[in-house]
Amino acid sequence: MFSGIDKLLAFAGDRRRLAEAVLSNAQALFGGDHGLLLEVEETTGDLREAASFGEVEGTLDQDMRIFAQYASDHPADPESVFIVPDVSAEPKFAARKSVRRKMTLGALIFPLASRGAAIGVIYLGEKKKGSLRFKKIKAKTLLETGAVYGELFNLERTMTRLQRENRSLKQRLQQDVGLVPLVGVSREIQRVRRSLELVIPTSIPVTLLGEPGTGKELFAEYIHRESPRRKKPFVAVHLSEVPQGMMAAVLFGREAGQGGPAHGRRGALREARGGTLLIHQVDRLPLDLQKRLVEALDGGTAVPEGNGKEYPVNVRLVTATSTNLAKLHEEKRLSEELFLKLNLYPILLPPLRDRLEDLPLLTEAYLEKASAFFGKTIMGVGAEVYDYLAAWHWPENLHELEQEIRHAVLKTPDHGRVTPMSLSPHLISRQKSALLELGEGTLKQRIARIEKRMIIEALEQNRHNQSVTAEQLGLSRQALINKLQRYGIETGRKYKRKMRELSERARREGKLP
Repeated sequence: MFSGIDKLLAFAGDRRRLAEAVLSNAQALFGGDHGLLLEVEETTGDLREAASFGEVEGTLDQDMRIFAQYASDHPADPESVFIVPDVSAEPKFAARKSVRRKMTLGALIFPLASRGAAIGVIYLGEKKKGSLRFKKIKAKTLLETGAVYGELFNLERTMTRLQRENRSLKQRLQQDVGLVPLVGVSREIQRVRRSLELVIPTSIPVTLLGEPGTGKELFAEYIHRESPRRKKPFVAVHLSEVPQGMMAAVLFGREAGQGGPAHGRRGALREARGGTLLIHQVDRLPLDLQKRLVEALDGGTAVPEGNGKEYPVNVRLVTATSTNLAKLHEEKRLSEELFLKLNLYPILLPPLRDRLEDLPLLTEAYLEKASAFFGKTIMGVGAEVYDYLAAWHWPENLHELEQEIRHAVLKTPDHGRVTPMSLSPHLISRQKSALLELGEGTLKQRIARIEKRMIIEALEQNRHNQSVTAEQLGLSRQALINKLQRYGIETGRKYKRKMRELSERARREGKLP
């Protein structure tokens, strides 16, 4: 009796196609030239059409739903099954308008159930005598068939729920590890965390300064998510991707038909109302639009392109740039008004080379994220892998590290361990000489030796000019001085004094003329 049921399993996970396949299977088993599959809504209990075939007039649909509702309300009751070869001779059916108009001559109605609960109802009818195969059909047979169909639908619902939960879990996981840039124990990242803690509860503008790849957008999202504006929109605008002629429309909006699409554009300031607006590469904004942006933020209103209707502005502004604000202002690329607003609370995001001691924690976080993405269980990272990671200078910062770990996870077998063989060839081949100099010790000690060597080499190249050396290494002068003190590297006056002493001693010993 259950011929073809096994093929229906292929449609689990696609409710619409499953409903169509089940109804088609029922027609193949019992016949009929028209029919309906009505599914029980999980929230309301109402019946809704999930599939149909043949001609089912509106009146017929309404009449058969009356019997279908009874079947749905009593899914385990044999009386919920209707086997009616001649509907005109059955009193319950004969009074129905659709029967009087001969929209159907016979009917089969039975519930689909799973574990005692109704999932749906199938109605099969015939407009031409003989379409339905009533011979040897019993209520028990239809109830058993309906139970099999019901289990299929229950399986589909379970799969859909699991898929939904899995998507939600992935989103939560991405949110949890989306702030990987904040992971770490280095002084630099602790400084950033302290700065964020102070500014997040407020609504003052924040400027995120940092090299490409340092996670500026993720930090901006974190500011929004932890702030009182968290339930309102977060809107990011990448000005590098917007033609200059479109910047005004992207930020302020454009009225429909005013030199743009017929449907117009709302604009980022309006989209982010009550929330946070992130503007990437703010230095690309023309001076006239900078002035207009400041006026909108200060005045609390803006007007879209095309002389549209004024609308309220209520956003927290976060900007991101890799260029020093003072330099932008000095070069007249940043207006006085916008410079004062952006310079109110700048946060410098450190490049990865300034926080190498965070490598293990960052690597673990990216490993977890990549493992979840690829659906793998990775058993960790071999200690020797950190040697290679620590020796690299990471010109693209955290973005490059994340891509490297993602690449490594992809190459690592499930339940395997990331090894140097999983790393990119360029990372291995270009760092072998550096690794030879690492020696023994903990990861932190090895990283310290690399950093100390890099600083000494840069100092020698620049004749111990601290300002030039700091710029070459991508550090502030104070950060370089702190590292010189930490590693006991002599430079400046102390270094010059020592060099004079060595020269005088060499002359006394006759080693110098």
